[in-house]
Amino acid sequence: MRRTNRSSCLCASRSRRGLVLVLALIILVVLTALTGALSLRVTQARRRHEYMMDYQRARYACDSALKYILNVMPDKRFTVISREGMPDFSDLFWMDQADYDAYLRYWLETATEEQIQKARKDPSAEEAAADLTLAEALSMLAQKIANPEDYEEDPNTVQQVDPNEIQIPGPYGVDWPYVMEPIELEMGEASVAIFVEDENAKMPLGWAVSASETAQAALTTFCEWMSMEEAEIKDLQQQCEVIREQKTFEIDPKPILIKSRTAAAAQRAAAQRARAASRNTARFRTTRATQAAQQKTQATKDELRPAIAHATDFGKLFHSSLLNTEELTRTRRQTEPQRQEYPLRYLALWGSQEVNINTAPRHVLEAAFTFAGDPEKIADLIIENRKAKPFKNTNELKELLTEGDKRLQAAGPYITTQSSFFQIRVTSRCGNARCAAVATVFKDQKNVQTLAVLYGR
Repeated sequence: MRRTNRSSCLCASRSRRGLVLVLALIILVVLTALTGALSLRVTQARRRHEYMMDYQRARYACDSALKYILNVMPDKRFTVISREGMPDFSDLFWMDQADYDAYLRYWLETATEEQIQKARKDPSAEEAAADLTLAEALSMLAQKIANPEDYEEDPNTVQQVDPNEIQIPGPYGVDWPYVMEPIELEMGEASVAIFVEDENAKMPLGWAVSASETAQAALTTFCEWMSMEEAEIKDLQQQCEVIREQKTFEIDPKPILIKSRTAAAAQRAAAQRARAASRNTARFRTTRATQAAQQKTQATKDELRPAIAHATDFGKLFHSSLLNTEELTRTRRQTEPQRQEYPLRYLALWGSQEVNINTAPRHVLEAAFTFAGDPEKIADLIIENRKAKPFKNTNELKELLTEGDKRLQAAGPYITTQSSFFQIRVTSRCGNARCAAVATVFKDQKNVQTLAVLYGR
């Protein structure tokens, strides 16, 4: 009996130990899971906090860069350069990569060395030599002394330039539609890039929401140039009709008079009081005096917005959900990544009403001159003449055209030779955070007016 009891006790003791061990393991597993979940939450919270801090730095840098470029814009002068003997930037957009390379090879065979050096992306040999170490420079000098025949200038060297080294300058000497080299800044831990684009070098989408059928036809010409399908063009036209119901585009619009709601309510109340007072002739004179005082108050509270405010309104409409820009960003040409061609790149969405014939590409010119004669012939004439000497005014174009006055009479309000609408894009990065701002300004000499500012990520 004693042995049996001892065995039973021993078994019970072992069972309790096993149960305790299982419970301990369960507790350890639960604690491990809780610790892992807590650690994950802490890590996520830390990352969110770091991202928020990075975004605040990026947003601060973006705001600072935007204030900087807006402050210096009045003193900036954007001058169109002469590009005589160079391929025109607008002749290249519709070519696929094979045609583009063939076109550049043909140009390289006929261009002068000076023209080629002007269009080369890579630095010249002298600039490249400046990056050499002293040992490399001495080694090259020794080889040149020992084998001078290997360093003789080859007259056919210009034909051996790689087309990938060529960058066709835009109207301002930099890539179209930029008006100057991008500005890169370091602000604390954030890096900032500033881009300024010529909005008058693009096709104004405002024409598509005007009452003029000819102006609307210009959009169709542009869309066909961009190889948009018929269904896409129709869809864009329907979106423009919806926007037109909100606001109709006009050439040379008038200032906008906005009556104060408070003044309007006071006027209605005064009218009601006048009707009540008319029943009592004794109070008639007092009522007339009250009405005069209220009308004077209304005159001081009315707001007169300048004509340029129409551009702000259209900018907001074109950047709203009324316009689906997704299809407009689809690439239309099989080109290298740096030559992405899509309709939105050539559309002005900020309410500009004129096209600058000195800076607009071929298809935008043809769309603009849908109003006048043979648009293809006029575009050819403009492109050939502006390479050597930009047009000072539209009268110079009239002199080149046969019956120029008649042809340009309809297109006159839609073209210009000086850009005044500019888009400013600012992007900033800090860590994994990114902030972007887009602003449009109207620049008349040193007078710069900010029309709209949109923020994004």
